[in-house]
Amino acid sequence: MKIAIVEDDINMRKSLSLALKEEGYEVVEFRDALSALKKLDDNIDLIITDITMPKMDGIEFVKKLNGKYEVIMITGNASLERAIECIRLGVKDFLTKPFELEDLINAIERKKVYKEKTKGKNVKVEFIAEDENTKKALEIAKKAAVTNVPIMLLGESGVGKEEFAKYIHKESKRKGNFIAINMSAIPENLIESELFGYVKGAFTDAVSDKKGLFELANGGTLFLDEIAEMPYHLQAKLLRVLQEKEFFPLGSTKPIKIDVRIISATNQNIEEFIKNNKFREDLYYRLSTIPIYIPPLRERKNDILPIAEKILESSIKEFNLDNKYFSKEAKEALINYSWPGNIRELINVIKRAAILSEDKEIKEKDLFLIRS
Repeated sequence: MKIAIVEDDINMRKSLSLALKEEGYEVVEFRDALSALKKLDDNIDLIITDITMPKMDGIEFVKKLNGKYEVIMITGNASLERAIECIRLGVKDFLTKPFELEDLINAIERKKVYKEKTKGKNVKVEFIAEDENTKKALEIAKKAAVTNVPIMLLGESGVGKEEFAKYIHKESKRKGNFIAINMSAIPENLIESELFGYVKGAFTDAVSDKKGLFELANGGTLFLDEIAEMPYHLQAKLLRVLQEKEFFPLGSTKPIKIDVRIISATNQNIEEFIKNNKFREDLYYRLSTIPIYIPPLRERKNDILPIAEKILESSIKEFNLDNKYFSKEAKEALINYSWPGNIRELINVIKRAAILSEDKEIKEKDLFLIRS
């Protein structure tokens, strides 16, 4: 994956570049938006840009990009007006300085798997299930898919909940879109407009109507990732939408009827959230007609090598590398490692090994696994 960093602060730019290169990404740097516009090419997969920059600010820069690239916006001045403007331009991820590197990596990974709109049955699903524990979860998902009942996916971060959601949509009878939204990726004050849309004049910057994700998912599936992060005051509105099968866009008095299948997911102990009045109990029961637990990678060891082989194969193509393979010791190390970061960590480990290993055979030392 090739990432362009557009940042006038040289220390921030260099530190981000170094960190992302260590994670296995290919990185190019630009000190301002004008320089970037002159040299950006079709090989760029993602742009990380600041809002406040000399010569041309981040918002004007995104306008000039005209939707050609995926963008993550970083800013020390996340005002509501500027955030809304970015949303209107298609930016879905914001990081407020200072932020943790892990937050940026998670945002980048979401860009790779999270698509706001995926047409009908063409949604791409690459889910490997060689382990019996995974097969059991997948069997439940397949049985649930042919119904329209809400499903809640439970499990640790990085276990592949979105891939499960895509699988359920693909196996269902629904012919509409698969739409995904990550509650933790959208500023709290913008989630409502993202879900339900708005009409022209609903607020100062609403210069035209905008469809929400519920409307875009009509006839299909809406995947609500990190559902426990949904603001409490919006949970009642979501409950009503599920009950009435209609909603009102912001600023509108006309309801929109919908037929949407809801799949939600969380890595939190949602019962604790309910106990602490952070999540509505009635909404939980409405969303979790069929709960599906996706086991962590350490509990599905027979999946590890097939997934690792698939990642290695794609990494060789992505980075134009010579063919490589895992040594016997490397395979044993992969199987016996605890994988606290699950599949997300496995992806990083294999990509790094593919790039940095000097021989065709990837040895255990090339994996740089952290032993506890």
